[in-house]
Amino acid sequence: MDHSTLLAANQALNAFIAFDETPPAAAGPLAGLRLGIKGNIAVQGLANTAGAEARCHAIAATDAPVVATLRAAGADIIGTLNMHEGALGATTDNKAYGRCINPWRPNFSPGGSSGGSGAAIAAGLVDAALGSDTMGSIRLPASYCGVYGWKPSGTLVSQVGVVPLSTTLDQVGPLAKDPETLWAVAKALGAPAPLTDMQGLRFAVARDRVGAPPLVQPVFDAACQRLKDAGAEVVEVDLALGFSDIDIVLACLLVCEIEGAREWATELADPKSGLTEEFRAMLLYGKNSPKARIDQAYETIALAKERLRACLAREGLAGVISPTVSHVAFDHDVGPPVDQAYATMYANVGDLPAISAPMGLIDGLPIGFHAMTAPGREDIALGLAGIFPAMTLPVWQGS
Repeated sequence: MDHSTLLAANQALNAFIAFDETPPAAAGPLAGLRLGIKGNIAVQGLANTAGAEARCHAIAATDAPVVATLRAAGADIIGTLNMHEGALGATTDNKAYGRCINPWRPNFSPGGSSGGSGAAIAAGLVDAALGSDTMGSIRLPASYCGVYGWKPSGTLVSQVGVVPLSTTLDQVGPLAKDPETLWAVAKALGAPAPLTDMQGLRFAVARDRVGAPPLVQPVFDAACQRLKDAGAEVVEVDLALGFSDIDIVLACLLVCEIEGAREWATELADPKSGLTEEFRAMLLYGKNSPKARIDQAYETIALAKERLRACLAREGLAGVISPTVSHVAFDHDVGPPVDQAYATMYANVGDLPAISAPMGLIDGLPIGFHAMTAPGREDIALGLAGIFPAMTLPVWQGS
């Protein structure tokens, strides 16, 4: 796609915030691949805005190490991508940089907070993109846009040069148009080779969590059958975490607001800094929360992590599987369902590898298969992507 075509397509899509004119390296394992970078990850010479007008003048002096690694591997860095302001939200309806549109349907959200990453891939503007993930912000757009999204664990992918939302929960990882592209980018980032043999692995559907709704269940059942056909076992277990989904969502949100308020302290102190009222109010809620409530949120996350990992070990599980979300993409004017992070947040809480791969269409819109795998088993998470063939993505007409 030439530059003028890219600009024309992006005008209505609003996937990109800025474009990088640096020529790609002539050779390398990622040569020929076009990559976009989420707007909270530093790209030399471009504003590292984190989706906020308040940082529109924060020009990155150098590439973040994760960007430098991909550039050195030959990737063509196209530019920085639209996102939900501060990464605190899941619609990418950005007041400063425009409402990002899901290429599958006019005025529909690509999800967030890495919405521009999912939209740019689904529209064919790039082959892959970097995102960040705090409660599902890579995997939600992957599901809504019909692409693949991998959330690494631990310190595998550097977060230096990334504007954080929550240092407790954040991870950086790629989204891609197909498994092969995902694997190539993941390898360049230091991931192990994807596991190709699922024979004998044991995956669980959680009995005690929110199940798939009727419209999603047949698609998920077919996805489970794919796992079984690949030689894996699918069982039901109780995770027995001692907390409801909403307990953990609220704990994670408060931690995001607390830690986000520290990152954005300078802008919060200036009423004219350019933060939207919505973002400012959320950060102030975290900043002003009572110590007892803060302590309880961190304790909830710590206990849930401990119990989740214990369950995986006790039951001999390679991973826990579910639909990525309980629904397909939504109209921007309607807004997101309240439960959209119920499945994805657990991988952040447990610091577990996780994957979303397209498993089918419902009403003409994609929906993802999700797995969070045992600690450190990036190979299983990445290998699961290969069980689900890439979707034929929509041809973006800019309308």
